[in-house]
Amino acid sequence: MSMDPHDQTRGDSTPFFSDDQPAPLSCNEAASLCLKAARGAGMSWGMAEEAGFAAAWLVSHGIDGPSYLRAHLERADGKDWDDLCPLVTPTTWRNTADQPVCPIILGVTLCDYADLPEGLRPNICIPLGFVSAPILLVPFLTELSLRNSLSITLSWPHGTMCIEGKESSFEAALHLLGTLQLDLTVSAKDAQPCRPNATSTPNAHTTAATVAALNSFAMRTTVPASAASRASAGSTLSDND
Repeated sequence: MSMDPHDQTRGDSTPFFSDDQPAPLSCNEAASLCLKAARGAGMSWGMAEEAGFAAAWLVSHGIDGPSYLRAHLERADGKDWDDLCPLVTPTTWRNTADQPVCPIILGVTLCDYADLPEGLRPNICIPLGFVSAPILLVPFLTELSLRNSLSITLSWPHGTMCIEGKESSFEAALHLLGTLQLDLTVSAKDAQPCRPNATSTPNAHTTAATVAALNSFAMRTTVPASAASRASAGSTLSDND
């Protein structure tokens, strides 16, 4: 993998990696790169920021969030993001375009609707349909669980997972939700208020190939150089006094 030293998508803190090396990124580096990649893939700036948050949150819990986001962006590439949204109704949040729902959009929407009649509340069960890269949903559900003192259960054919903001659940999340897509249902019940545990912030143990793929998406946010832009670069004035 080669990177131009003047690549404007890098930022000053993005490190260089060789193709045959693992690529450890800090949480901040992961958030910055994933934000730019999501924006380059066509997400709005707001949703791209949420994608960066989700990837960095997973990194902070020892999960390779950038690689899961990369897989999701590659799968969604070329599709209209409006077609990857859930249709929110009082009984179901399924996608109506026959597409798996984007976990970033779904997670943000679940948090936004938490205090509304259609939202996730105790003793409510919401069919979500197929969700792409479901592990990217975990950061949002954990935040919702902590904020509203909920025990949240994700269920799918042949599996369930309970999310209560506990560290012990994250290893299970990787094992159960680290897949391309799942047909999910979400439900909640009251739980005792709790505070998030203090956690270390390890680097993301991702790969140089993932960093290259995310940078490729991020490059779409830049404007290609042209003869006109090169001709206009710099000042036409002399600096002689």
